[in-house]
Amino acid sequence: MSDKDQEKLRKQLTDAEDTAQTNHLKWHKTAHQRRMKYLALLLEKNIAAGEVYFAHYRKPIPFFFPMIYATEKAIKMAAKDNYRASVYVDGIDQYKSRQLTNALRASGISLRMVKSRRDESEPLIRLADMWAGCIRSALLKHTDAQALLKRAKQSGYIHDMKAT
Repeated sequence: MSDKDQEKLRKQLTDAEDTAQTNHLKWHKTAHQRRMKYLALLLEKNIAAGEVYFAHYRKPIPFFFPMIYATEKAIKMAAKDNYRASVYVDGIDQYKSRQLTNALRASGISLRMVKSRRDESEPLIRLADMWAGCIRSALLKHTDAQALLKRAKQSGYIHDMKAT
């Protein structure tokens, strides 16, 4: 997303968290009803619509390679002319941050930086975590998560990068 939209989006996400009473927590620390209410609210109000990208990979692939591929593909799908991406990753250490920076730049991504962000202070990281939790639940055949993910895909809210 563009720099100018980030503060507005953070405010919208924080307001949605307050409405859904998720208490600014990650997926696994939030009551099921509240996390589903939060994601449904985002869909209903089109908060971050079209800005969420995901890909699913089966184990035993080391997590780092799919993370590089998914980040690269999402940036290339979303980037406009003359972009410079800033990438924030939940809890990444400096060594992995440098590796990710080098890998993305080697793949042609115009990259400003890769930085660690903690979910406690970043609504965008909590958004990604909530969708990741929902997608994982849908893959585990939880019907409410499957229905929500299907609705998000059909409306264009979320992009499945493995399907493209």
